[in-house]
Amino acid sequence: MNSFSLLLQKLHEWFGDQPFSIWFQFSRDRHFRLIFSSFHETAATNIPPTTVPRCDGDASHMRYTYESLPSQQMYRFFYEKEGQAVICLAHKANQSVILTSDQRELLWFGIHLLLAEEKMTAKAEESKKLFEGIRSISATLDVHQIIRGIIGNALAVIPAADAGLLHLYDPTIDRLIPKATVGFHDTVFKDLKMRVGESIAGKVFEDGIPRMYKTSQETTYAMKDISADNFHSLNHAKTLRDLNGLLCVPISREEKRIGVLVLHQFYQENVFTEYDLDLLQGFADQTSIALQNAELYAEVKRAYEHMAAMSAQLQAKHDDLIQRNQIHESIKQLSLQNKGAETIVKTLSKMTGHSIYFADWLEQKMYPEKSVLFFSWDELYSLLNKRRQPVSVSLFSPATGDDQLFCLYPLINGSIFLGCLMIPLDECGLSDLARMTVEQGRAVLILDLVKKQSISSVLYKRAHDLFQELIASKGNELVDRARSMGLQPQAKYYVVYAHLTQCHDLALLEANIHRLITRWKWEFSKTQMFVYGFHNHVTLLIRSLGSRDGKDIRERLQQASYEWELGKEASLSIGVGSMASGIEQISKSYEEAKKAAHYLTNRSRYGVVHYKDLGVNRLMLNQSQADIDAFIQDVFAPFWQDPEKYQEWEQTIMTYMKYSQSPQLTAKELHIHVNTLYQRLRKVEELLHIDLRNPEDLLKLQLACHLRQEG
Repeated sequence: MNSFSLLLQKLHEWFGDQPFSIWFQFSRDRHFRLIFSSFHETAATNIPPTTVPRCDGDASHMRYTYESLPSQQMYRFFYEKEGQAVICLAHKANQSVILTSDQRELLWFGIHLLLAEEKMTAKAEESKKLFEGIRSISATLDVHQIIRGIIGNALAVIPAADAGLLHLYDPTIDRLIPKATVGFHDTVFKDLKMRVGESIAGKVFEDGIPRMYKTSQETTYAMKDISADNFHSLNHAKTLRDLNGLLCVPISREEKRIGVLVLHQFYQENVFTEYDLDLLQGFADQTSIALQNAELYAEVKRAYEHMAAMSAQLQAKHDDLIQRNQIHESIKQLSLQNKGAETIVKTLSKMTGHSIYFADWLEQKMYPEKSVLFFSWDELYSLLNKRRQPVSVSLFSPATGDDQLFCLYPLINGSIFLGCLMIPLDECGLSDLARMTVEQGRAVLILDLVKKQSISSVLYKRAHDLFQELIASKGNELVDRARSMGLQPQAKYYVVYAHLTQCHDLALLEANIHRLITRWKWEFSKTQMFVYGFHNHVTLLIRSLGSRDGKDIRERLQQASYEWELGKEASLSIGVGSMASGIEQISKSYEEAKKAAHYLTNRSRYGVVHYKDLGVNRLMLNQSQADIDAFIQDVFAPFWQDPEKYQEWEQTIMTYMKYSQSPQLTAKELHIHVNTLYQRLRKVEELLHIDLRNPEDLLKLQLACHLRQEG
């Protein structure tokens, strides 16, 4: 049987059938609380008794008192610094139950024993919650879970509190920020930011002194300097008009404060005590340890994750190096095996898992063969000629009917554009390994193209020697050489001589020669018999198949010259010799083509000219440009002594010669009268000291005007 049962047994024994009730009001109780009652629930004696302060009389009166009221009797028992207990009895037949002093003393000790047991139970619960907090610190590293558990334990052992809030200091914004809460709405996390020194929490953090408020008035007064925004945030999370008390303690790490722990009383009837404040400080210290453990764990975790990431990176680099070495070996084998561009491109496609196309700029050919070029060769050259790094472009794909994203890798050897690799991209793009594979493959492909170009140069040199031997041969030797070259003795041929100028980079000149030869091999595939490049010129031997050949040849050659001029890498001056009827006249046609090309070159002109169209200019082919300029200077010098005065006369004689000395056509062109023309012509004769009726003077003037126009 416990103490309380024994107490009730004694009271029933002493009071008999008289109803009674037991009330306690100890240090935590704001009002009397009913412990036991044998009254009917509606009895007036069930109303809590009025609190009475202790008497200051003798010792017996200091421990207990007796009060007799009209409706009941009351025995009060006082306990120093702990409170009081009251036993209320109803009057029965107007007779009071008077306890002896021994009975009162026994009741005083019995109630004291109950109080001690209650304290022991509370202490046991406190110890249990404190140990739970200690265990949670070591059992889990979820700091939010630990802190909420600590607040919950504090609320369990401090019965006057029913809500809790943890603030931590954020130095980046110089504010106390809520990090954990029990009993508040989560909106408090969003808006509440307390300044240092603001309200209760700010002051406790500022000076490190714990604070306790037992009444609504005390608490409201202490919070009077809270900002409107913070008040609204707190009030939205929990109605502050119901706040009846508050405990607030600092959270410190050694000498540095890191936050505050606050317990609130909204609906509990108990009051806070100094012991509650000390107890809360213990929970705050647990919180500090939990936070420090979490930080240490986070540091260890970051270090571990960093080490794991470094290990993973090293492993990835190791694997990548192995793959790179395998790729390098595979590509090196391609280079050593001389399997050509198409094999290299197919191997790269297989190794990367992407479709890869190669646009050969020099030969203007796509690999794999029959692949579609998504833009013109000129567009390709304009886009990539000056680039060294890959470029992504969106191109229209005839296969899908939509735009397709491509990655273009230019192939450059020195200053020479050789072509590009074209790789259609999906959403994932190219992996680093695929990029590396393409980069290495690009280098091998460039080497293969340069090697091919070098071989072509050797072959061109051999072709040049064969052609020179052909045109130098006579008789049977000529026939034998022609047949060995696939030429028919009686067939008709044209010789084309293309001179490349304005190109000072020898490697670039060689690349342009190679590209021009490739183009003409394709354009004249049906009639081309022989083509080669040597130094700065290309020689083309074409077989004539009909009367329209001359016009068709001229148009194709003119287009090539025009495109080269647009490219601005070199200028093409192209000469075409007369048609050779039989192999014996090939040598003559070659010399004519060569002279025609040099005619354009000497005048810094590009384009195409047939030898037969040179006319009187043939007489000047062996003259240097300096001699021609000197001749023109001798004739026109009098005009140039005073250009403003004689400009009109010079224009008149130039127009007169242009229209074959026709007075009517000349006057019409100059918009003057014929008589005015005659007057000017006489003044020109006087100035130049010539006679236009003298054939020699007329020829001299005609030739000077012609050369002036040609220049």
